[in-house]
Amino acid sequence: MAMSRVNRRQGIVALVSFLAGMLIQVFFNAYEVEVYDGWPAITAYSCPTRVRVAGNCSCHDLRSQLTTCQQRKFVTNFKSCHVPIQKTKTDLKGPKKIFLDCGANVASSVQLFRDTYPEGHDYVIHSFELDERLRPYFAPYSNHVLHCPTAVSDTNGEMTAYSESAWSPNKGLNNWRDMQWGGGTLYVDEWEKQDKDTGGRRKLSHRKSVPTVDLSQWIQANFAVEDDIVFKLDVEGAEYAILKTMLKENTFRWIDKFYGEFHPKQPTGFSTEEKDQLMDELTKNNIRQLTWEAETQYYEDIEDLHESQVPPGVSGLPGTVYRSCGYSSPTVPGRVAMVIEIGMNAKMAHRLVEAIRAYRTYIPVSLFVFGDFAEMFPGMVLNWSVNHTIGVREGHPYPPGHFDMVPPNWIRTNLIISGMRLHELGLRPAFYLPATSGRDIRNAAAQRDLRIVNPTARFPPTKGSLLTYNNYYYYRDVERVPKALRMISAALGRRGGIVSLDSDHPDSYMISVFLLDYLVENSGFTLVGIDDCIAGA
Repeated sequence: MAMSRVNRRQGIVALVSFLAGMLIQVFFNAYEVEVYDGWPAITAYSCPTRVRVAGNCSCHDLRSQLTTCQQRKFVTNFKSCHVPIQKTKTDLKGPKKIFLDCGANVASSVQLFRDTYPEGHDYVIHSFELDERLRPYFAPYSNHVLHCPTAVSDTNGEMTAYSESAWSPNKGLNNWRDMQWGGGTLYVDEWEKQDKDTGGRRKLSHRKSVPTVDLSQWIQANFAVEDDIVFKLDVEGAEYAILKTMLKENTFRWIDKFYGEFHPKQPTGFSTEEKDQLMDELTKNNIRQLTWEAETQYYEDIEDLHESQVPPGVSGLPGTVYRSCGYSSPTVPGRVAMVIEIGMNAKMAHRLVEAIRAYRTYIPVSLFVFGDFAEMFPGMVLNWSVNHTIGVREGHPYPPGHFDMVPPNWIRTNLIISGMRLHELGLRPAFYLPATSGRDIRNAAAQRDLRIVNPTARFPPTKGSLLTYNNYYYYRDVERVPKALRMISAALGRRGGIVSLDSDHPDSYMISVFLLDYLVENSGFTLVGIDDCIAGA
């Protein structure tokens, strides 16, 4: 009995402690806590009024923006490792939003539509693909219906699908090119049909009977005329019979936008005259097919759908590279703007930003984020935006040195992705900190109305004296700090400029407060925000 009473007392004490902890947590969440001489001073939450943040929502709007973020139609869920596992559709009312992806191949159209089409995450995607071996490419996507193996056609039934053979080092050229095409077609010439070993010039040796769907009837049976349907048709010749039937049955009343590609050389059984007549019928009915080339990250109206949202009055010129904060002299102190290149490690980014925010005086630091980071951690970005200018990096990181080599369409897509993810949070970025600043990047930035930031001093440095084992990593933390600071100081010289810390490097956090001490107390520089820095450049 005595032991039982002791256990009950211990249980009551534990319960009281738990409830008290919960109350304290709620209290601290509702208020800002500042520490003076070791004692917390509790003040009600208030918006800073002294901070100029270019392109961000006001502090007054932050709470509503966070609420909007939490109530987005698609909510990204994360495992403990922060990998997005799905997007769940919630509370969609009214007409459906549908993307019909006919000839889905390796899900490149799904990816391009989700990443770049306005409100692309609101659409249910139906993908039709006849090659069953390509199913794994669609596994990452939710709010998505995969019809595979299924071929779209003008009839319901079955047909033989001719698909590309698996790759091997001695496979040879495909259609006179070194490529792995993927997917296949319902239409082949007699030479390809007879060559069952190699599959002819297009290597179509994988053959299987697959179900076909009368696409015109399927659209009418599954959707309403009022639905918003974006239709992409790239089916290696089958488009002629499908479009002829859709015209006959007036199915384009269901279609709001039509993308795709024609394949006039496919052996479909349609004569040149019949194909020309079909084109005339489409024109007569004001039906225009817009180009869609997911493999090159392009669709015809991509620029029209992504006009600039940079707010007026921002300093600098679009597409111009800014490497300094302007003029300095013995009587005019140099100026320094501090920026953080936010990587994809949210834990390390949070640690670095919070350390700087806790500094004894306000530091007008600007934060540059990847589009994927803003999508995965929207609440973190919105909270940062209260006190700090938010700029863009690429849509996602590339291995070092590789973004320098990508084609212009990839650069444009990356800027569209990163801009859209911030626009969805109510932010209007005006500054871009790229991996490099070549001509194609400058052109893409100018098209998006973005000012390019190229730091004067970077940690870790990307040019000049780089970090090596012998000159840096061999040493203890306390010995690495002055070496890192000396590199930054040498790069700034007497004129100052733009200092960048990479949040993915652990030493950025370690040197951050010591760097601020140097800049505030000993450098002689004036600390300014990136907008004011560029205004004086």
